Parts: sequence; C-alpha cells; structure tokens
Amino acid sequence: MKNKITFREAINRLEENNLQHYVLDLHNNLKAILVERGGRLLGPFENDESESIFWINSSFAGKESFKSFLDSTESWNLGGERMWIAPEIQYRSSDRKDFWNTLFLAKEMDPGNYILEKVNENNYKLKAEMSIMAYNLASGQKNLNVERYFSAIPDPLRSLNNYYELTKDVKFAGYEQSINISERKTDDILSEAWVLIQLNAGGNIFIPVTCSDVEFTDYFQPVDENYQKINNNYIDLKISGDRQYKVGYNSAYLSGRLGYMNKIDGQKSYLIIRNFFNNPSSVYAEEPPEVYGKRGNSVHVYNDNGMFGGFGELECNGLTLGGETKRKSSRDAMVLWIYTGKEEKLIEIIRRLLGITL
Repeated sequence: MKNKITFREAINRLEENNLQHYVLDLHNNLKAILVERGGRLLGPFENDESESIFWINSSFAGKESFKSFLDSTESWNLGGERMWIAPEIQYRSSDRKDFWNTLFLAKEMDPGNYILEKVNENNYKLKAEMSIMAYNLASGQKNLNVERYFSAIPDPLRSLNNYYELTKDVKFAGYEQSINISERKTDDILSEAWVLIQLNAGGNIFIPVTCSDVEFTDYFQPVDENYQKINNNYIDLKISGDRQYKVGYNSAYLSGRLGYMNKIDGQKSYLIIRNFFNNPSSVYAEEPPEVYGKRGNSVHVYNDNGMFGGFGELECNGLTLGGETKRKSSRDAMVLWIYTGKEEKLIEIIRRLLGITL
C-alpha cells in the first residue's frame, strides 16, 4: 500500500474530480491544500514531489483508485486534518450499549456541505451549516453554524536570543485554524469542535503533563507499556499503525501543547506541535461507551491497527457549548507548528516548546 502521497498527486486527484480546493502558502516554501469536501487540510508538503507530512489515503496515488474511493463507504477517510463535532458518543452512535453495531457518520458532518472561500491573500474560510442528531448524552436535532479560518503564522521561537543557532538548518512552517461554532437553539445538547490530524505511523507523540499519576481513559483495548510510557512530566506514545488503541487524557493535567516526531522521505525528521487552549473548567463531554459520566478529556490519541490504513490520530477538543455551559457559541484557535531538520535539533526545540528533555 502506497501512503507516500505527494503534493502533485493530491492536486491531480482533486482537479480530475472537480473538487474545490485552494493552496495555503506557508513559510520556507511549504504549502498545504484546503479541500472543500469534508473540510480537510492536506499536507503540508515541502515541494511538489515530497510526501505529505500528514497521513493521506493511499487512493490518491492513482486516478481510478481515487475515483473508486470517493464512491465508497470509506470516503470519509481522506487523511490530513479535519474537524468533526464531539462528543462522538452522542453524535456517532445511536445506542451506546451497542456502540460498535450502531456506529455511523452523519453526512451532514462529513463530507458536509462546506463552502470554501478565499477571504484575502493567503487567508481562507470554510463555512457550513450542520443539522445532526444527538442520541445518548442528550437527544434531538442540533443545528450548528460552523466557520473555520486558516492562515499562516510566524515561528513562535523567533524572539529568542539564540534563535539563529537554535533553528540553523531547520525549516519552520505554521498555520492557525480559528473555529467559530454557534447553535441556533438552546437546549440540553452539548457540542465541541473535535480537531484531529491523521499521522503517518512510525513516530512518537509527546504530551507534557503536570505529574506522573496523570489520569487517562482507555476507550478500546487498554494501551500497555509497549505503546505508552509515563514519565515524570510527559507521556510518550508510540504510533505504529498496527495495534488499535484510543486513550483520552484529563485536561487538569495538560498544558495545551503536545507534539509528534517522525521521519519524512525516509531520512529527515519532522516535528509537529499542536498548541490550543486547554481549559479544565470546560466540560469536555466525551465519554467511553461503557463508562457513564467519565468526562474531562481534552486530548485523545488513536492508533489504528491497519484496518483503516495504519495511521495515528492526534485529537484535541475545543470549548463546549450548549447544555449546562449556557454558552450559545464557542471560539477556538488550533495552532500548529511544524519543524523539519536533524533529529537532535528538533529534540532541542521540544525542550523549549514542550518542556520535555528526551
């Protein structure tokens, strides 16, 4: 299976199928592709022939394979970065007591009815109206207005005294996704932005935590020490793409930053760092199917077993609106910083931005 999808291959498939898209220019000539269908960001790419830093579905490799993929029940699995509406236990299963047999994906959520617009130079907007059914934590139809803005952002390290030395032979690229969600009707139904990146397997996720007795929640088969190592001030998770697990981490222990380090094109290392507003006072309403009332997880990590393509997922939740929050709208900023270069240089950047010594 070919998962080394290049910028040129991705663009060709989108153009062949008349799928609306724009190219978001990032620093150091890196670029990403915004796609109207499903509201995706694909890439980023260092050049036209380099592989995507994020996982992209292997069907992009060929004209016929991609056409078949779009017509299949798996067409949600494009790859890249996406945003769905959480909690999953409420919006994606009609009966939590029979979670796997009643799991579904509402077409209003994905591919959705997004409209992709250019706001101004290198600033883009995805907007959609979503009418989705809630089943478990509360029930009824939820009507949401969604606006997502994408723009390039500068290097967070740029004001440091040793910036040149720290970033010599390192390439930076970054972007921000600003998300506005509003409900049309106030009721008991809770909603959150659920932003996730599909990761190419082979690397490790690093999550800074306040202490080693961090509370975490297993959603499927429990994760073990071969995949999760808890240190004094961080969690180290192996993303292998060959053994399924999903773990949620309680927001009280988190800083709002986490990273993923892996290799691209088989040799050069890259580092992805997510920065978002982690607010333990928010609800974070996601619950495991069998554990009622177990809430508070703002970060989830998923490792696929190969069933959907052998990727990982780095998942962050936005602020909750509706229900007990009395909030009719939410605003979130999901920031992403990307560095490519030698591993030892990226390890030093991890120390500066995540407070972790590897």
